Amino acid sequence: MAKLSLVLLLWCLCGVSLAQTQQPQQTQEMDEQAAQAGLKMLADLPLGNQIPLLDNRFRIDDGIESITMVLFRRRGTASIVLVRPDGSKVFYNTAKDNGMRWHDAATYDLIEISNPMPGPWQAIGRILPDSKILVLTDVELKVDALPEPLMVGETFKLTARLMDGDRTVDVREFKDILNLQVHFLSTNNKEYDNFGRGIVEVATFRDDGRGYDASARDGIFTGEINLGFGAGEWTPKFSVTTPLYSREIAQAPVIIAPAPVALKIEAGTNTAEGQPQHHRVSFEPVSELVDPASLLFQGQIRYPDGDMQPFALTEPGQSREIAMENRGPGSYILNVAVFGQMQDGREFVLNLPEERFLVTVQAQEAPAITEPVIAESAEDLSTLVATEEQTFPWLWVIAANLIILLTGGTAIWLVFTGRGFAVLLFWRKKKKVEETPANNPQDKNEPKKVQKNTDSDDILDLSLPDD
Repeated sequence: MAKLSLVLLLWCLCGVSLAQTQQPQQTQEMDEQAAQAGLKMLADLPLGNQIPLLDNRFRIDDGIESITMVLFRRRGTASIVLVRPDGSKVFYNTAKDNGMRWHDAATYDLIEISNPMPGPWQAIGRILPDSKILVLTDVELKVDALPEPLMVGETFKLTARLMDGDRTVDVREFKDILNLQVHFLSTNNKEYDNFGRGIVEVATFRDDGRGYDASARDGIFTGEINLGFGAGEWTPKFSVTTPLYSREIAQAPVIIAPAPVALKIEAGTNTAEGQPQHHRVSFEPVSELVDPASLLFQGQIRYPDGDMQPFALTEPGQSREIAMENRGPGSYILNVAVFGQMQDGREFVLNLPEERFLVTVQAQEAPAITEPVIAESAEDLSTLVATEEQTFPWLWVIAANLIILLTGGTAIWLVFTGRGFAVLLFWRKKKKVEETPANNPQDKNEPKKVQKNTDSDDILDLSLPDD
């Protein structure tokens, strides 16, 4: 009986231990399944139109049927809290009661809201910058696909439309002209030259009927894109803001290749007669993406004196070289536009980076300077030194310096002693001293005459006699 009780007790303990072991495993499996489901929802999301998220605040306009939010947060932090426009708060455990689908993962919250309340919303939590608010509604921003492949300096026309279903949004009632901002974001891929470049503002399209834009306030934005900011891997991003709604769209990353043409400049030198030769500028294709035979060049040269000279190489098979006048030292500036075709037949236009060619005085006049004489022996060196000493007026230089020192020292001595310039006439002073009576020997034996006081104001003796 005692043995049976012991066996039952051991069996119960084993059952409890087995249950405790299976419970964490089941919980872990459920978390993994939920995480996989959330990631699957994240992968199926339409990453097109978005609502800007600024300081964890965003605005939902009227008429939106559904939005999906992917709010990334730091690992280990609690789920975020949503604050609706009426001030009410929605938590993870109350999402179902408020008509929301909420998936709480370890590093993000995936929230789907049907018929959201229009107005300003706020998300409270440790939200990371990669968070997105995706819009599922009839109002969306559509942008034409970028041409491929792209090259540095390429310019092309691009059109974007603000659509409401199958028609463009009528924005004529807006007082302000709407703008479409175009940015390129670096993917920070270490394999490309644009690693760490950040964000580049490429263009701003205005729906004002000017430039490339056909009609004002028709919801269609047309402008020119100039890829003059560097090669690498970039993510194009487009955004438009209206008084009622805002839309953003990010396209797939694109590769911008370096410029397909390189400039080579050969400086001209002076001829034996002293006439300057022209500088030579050649254009060399360096990319396999373009058809070298289709390249045409047009541009202008700015000379150091400010003069502008246009040039063009427009004939097929023409030599890709121009002669640039040699107008002396200074900075020569070249601006070149290239026209051609890609290997797949796509036409392109691009502007090469501005090229500056500097000609220094030494490089321009060095051939005309006589070469210095080099002494081959000690005797030749002494002869060369003697010749240089004879040609240079050393005596005149020494004499001029002595005169300057003497004159300056005398002037300083007169200023500090307080004497006049007449003290320097020492010969006149000696003659005057010799003519004085004190130094005349003939007057030494004559008695000195007593000088009488003839002044009328002499003092009278008015004292009385003693008797």
